[in-house]
Amino acid sequence: MAQADINVVTIFRRLAEAIDALTEDEIRRLSDPQYDVEVRAVRRRPKEDSLDAPSKIDADEVIRTITGKATRLDAQSFLDSNFSNKKMLEQIARRLDIPIIRQDKIEVLRDKIIEATVGAKMRSQAIQGTGA
Repeated sequence: MAQADINVVTIFRRLAEAIDALTEDEIRRLSDPQYDVEVRAVRRRPKEDSLDAPSKIDADEVIRTITGKATRLDAQSFLDSNFSNKKMLEQIARRLDIPIIRQDKIEVLRDKIIEATVGAKMRSQAIQGTGA
């Protein structure tokens, strides 16, 4: 029985911490009968992934570099060699206002970024008749 008491105490402590982290709007919704309250336990991701990569990148500089590439293949090679981390690619995609979804894989994000930069430049050049 002592083990069950410890677990209940831990559960209530963690629930209190979660409630404490809510915004004012979320707290208002808790008291609104039109809203349901759901409790989920989500496994934390290890911090090791974020230690390998810097937390912030200069997305504007990366975008300038990618846009300066002559071909989609050059841009892909640059991204593959410098940004193998999904979080980093998401930062670049967000800066480009590219819609992303959680299920997007690294390859999909990379391709969306390439099309929004080099692909757009190449299409524009083709339309203008100035492409190489």
